[in-house]
Amino acid sequence: MSAMSSRSLVTILLLWLGITALDYNKAFHIDDTFHLKAAQWLEQHPGAPLGGQVNWIADPEPMHHFNQPPGFFYLVALTARFTGFHEGPLHLMRSLFTLLALLCMYRLALHRAPRHALLLTALFALCPAYMVNQGLMTDVPLLAMLLLFAVFLLVPGRLPAGWRHVLAGLALSAALLIKYSALPMWVVFILWMVLRREWRYIATALIPVAALAIWSAINLHEYGGVHLLDRNGGHSALADIVERNLAFVVALGAVAPFSPAFLGAFFRNPGRWIAPAWAVGLAVAAVAVLLTASGHLAEAPVNQVLRNLFFINGLLMLGYAVRFLPRSIGTATAETWTLAAWAFGMALFLVLFSPQMATRYLLPTLVPVLLLIAPALDRINRTAKALALASTGLLGVLLTISDKVYADFFRQQAPIVAREMHAATPGTVWSVGHWGWQWYAEQAGMAVYGTTTSPVAVGDIVVIPQDIDVQPLAPGLVLEPIAKWDEPPGPATFFNVEQFANMYTSSYGTGAMPWRLTRTHHKTIIAYRVARTG
Repeated sequence: MSAMSSRSLVTILLLWLGITALDYNKAFHIDDTFHLKAAQWLEQHPGAPLGGQVNWIADPEPMHHFNQPPGFFYLVALTARFTGFHEGPLHLMRSLFTLLALLCMYRLALHRAPRHALLLTALFALCPAYMVNQGLMTDVPLLAMLLLFAVFLLVPGRLPAGWRHVLAGLALSAALLIKYSALPMWVVFILWMVLRREWRYIATALIPVAALAIWSAINLHEYGGVHLLDRNGGHSALADIVERNLAFVVALGAVAPFSPAFLGAFFRNPGRWIAPAWAVGLAVAAVAVLLTASGHLAEAPVNQVLRNLFFINGLLMLGYAVRFLPRSIGTATAETWTLAAWAFGMALFLVLFSPQMATRYLLPTLVPVLLLIAPALDRINRTAKALALASTGLLGVLLTISDKVYADFFRQQAPIVAREMHAATPGTVWSVGHWGWQWYAEQAGMAVYGTTTSPVAVGDIVVIPQDIDVQPLAPGLVLEPIAKWDEPPGPATFFNVEQFANMYTSSYGTGAMPWRLTRTHHKTIIAYRVARTG
């Protein structure tokens, strides 16, 4: 990474260390469990990447029924081979991708907007979508490889152009083998060469095609299908697509507290009034937060206001991006149109094919949007820039801590529940529910429940956490509640992400927002004795 000052490098390393420290030893959470189960299989069967089975919907199913290719899972398996399946070492391995993404983000920003490169990198690093979504998710490794691809493609370097295109093709291939949502970037790859008339390098676009062809051949040999074509997308009905579009806007607005810093996109000379207006807005927000925390304001109307602000803020971010689109198409504007195609392509793939909306899915779109709208930062003063950093960092840290407490509840409670329930029955203690709970419940000795595959008997105990993704219960199963474990909200979860893991699955309208304010939400686990099996 050339052209980086020592000050910039130290700042990026400090950002990386801060994010890594907050994430270190965080409980396995949400999709981490699926990735761990896949890695456990790969550790023992590296030549059969999709041959294992995971209970992730109702019953154990072959891994080729699910969406993700195993590129990152191999790294999890390799790391666990030496360290075991423990939170700390595995998160440290993943944090190398966090560092790579930050270095690449800085290099792209330095090329695109050298005066604001460090500010753009810091805003992205502190953004809640980036800080919260670490863990063992595939999204940060995917992002790191996409940004590396973009650096090789867009940023001139010491290597000859031909070699940079080859390396870009290899980086994109790695991204595709981590997550198929990188597919729109193949079109971006071609578009860049077409706009710049780099016909002699066009064959390098075949590198990702060859990687997917080899992977598909492995699939055909292993289970007789092509995994890329077998994946399950989101519902294709028009109403569902519209819902995901709206949810995308809400999610974007919820994780972009820095958006006022880019109002220079719409105003010629906003420097005099942005900082004072922003400071007043933050003061009003702080008062509203305090009144809600003390019970003087009701949560429901406050959160409805938040939802509307998220939507408006998301539209504002998209408006900035549209404002900076060039008026002509050609070699001179190739880079800007490539960034626009990057942002639009990733967003379109998300709203058309994603099974749900999540803040982590926004990361590959947020980077090109920030790079597109960077010139707006020329029109604001240092105070406004400081407010952008402070508000983004504060929200990022608050939501990261909240999510860490949320994840840790299941890690702490699983062994307690297992011990008490095994003492209460000579039969089987069944665990219902996925995400991090599934991993810790199984580690504690509970059996993972399958809707049609589990031989549940009268007298067994079924343990069900509330407000998480769970397997449907078999018809005719009659349960009687016998115990409950409950953790009330505290200061760390007032900025709350626990509404059905809403940073990881959010919606528009009356559904789960990416985050909300609450002093009433409880984390709860209920145990039931089986009275009749039907």
